[in-house]
Amino acid sequence: MQHNNKYHSISIKEDQQQERRFWLKSFFVYVVLEAVLQATTYLIEYSQCKKCVLPITFYICHYILSLLLALIMWYLLSLFSRQSTWKLVLGNIFVFLVYYFLYAGYIYAALNSESDFFVWPEIKNVSFRRVAYGSWFSIGKYVLLLAAFYLLNFYVEYRKAARQRLQLAVLNKDMQLNLLKLQLNPHFYFNTLNNLYGLSRSSNQQLIPALNQLENIMQYVITDCNKARVSLREEIQFLKSYVELERLRYEEKTRIDFIDEGSIGSQQIVPLLLIQFVENAFKHGMKEKQQQNWMKVLIQVNNNHILFKVENSNYGSSPSQGIGITSVQNLLNLQYEGKHTLEMAGKDKQFSVTLKLDLS
Repeated sequence: MQHNNKYHSISIKEDQQQERRFWLKSFFVYVVLEAVLQATTYLIEYSQCKKCVLPITFYICHYILSLLLALIMWYLLSLFSRQSTWKLVLGNIFVFLVYYFLYAGYIYAALNSESDFFVWPEIKNVSFRRVAYGSWFSIGKYVLLLAAFYLLNFYVEYRKAARQRLQLAVLNKDMQLNLLKLQLNPHFYFNTLNNLYGLSRSSNQQLIPALNQLENIMQYVITDCNKARVSLREEIQFLKSYVELERLRYEEKTRIDFIDEGSIGSQQIVPLLLIQFVENAFKHGMKEKQQQNWMKVLIQVNNNHILFKVENSNYGSSPSQGIGITSVQNLLNLQYEGKHTLEMAGKDKQFSVTLKLDLS
């Protein structure tokens, strides 16, 4: 649990850092665009009327003010963006008023400063009403900045939601795998220990191989399955060990076949993906002390494609509706979406599971 909490805190920090970098990059783009806009405006005015333009320092200060206003505006909008509707509306009105009157206030102060730094000496006593009416262009600019903020904010939230969905899928996968581990039937271990005890009392030669099979199973479940993928060879060997130990419970005439065909190389598979179908076959289709029991497990490997089939006798139960099978189906959908087909069918006291899987 501590590991999961640590991972979660690291993930949150990474999201915050990525979000901060994204906004910094976006603001840098605005800095460049604003510089281009200011320079273009100045050049156009200068080309049309050289006497109409103000000192270059006025435009430089105007450029710096525009950047500060945009920064303040985006910051204030970020505070209101997650509020309720009426607070969001009031917040946007407040931000607009702050932006507009700061902008108009600067123009008014600069034009009435009587300083050669901002304005030519002949320009005096400009009224605030005239400045306010002349600042309507800033409203259009505000609308563009507002639209840019909400578009960028929507993109950030969309990316964040996508990352959260991915993290939830990974967490769900881990939970499903842990569930499969827990659902490896405890009765299997209990019955196996009973069988081993019986073999030890009769000094049966099957005892040593059976102990080795149990050791292989426990090592696989406890240790090897902690990896996201295991070799296909290990998974098949695990299934064989499981079947051999279960075989001890049944009469010698009971037919249990395990067939694996094809070339197994370096293929990888999600651990414990196939065991639930085999366990269900024993649980629902193989009653002890019944000679009509039978089961067949077939695994055919062709490069990265697997055909996995389990057929068994059935006594009227519904092995396809258990929690374990549902967990496997969820795991298949998470890990092999679009790369598997699963069919389950029961008829004439027979039940079959057919899984086709692409491991590429």
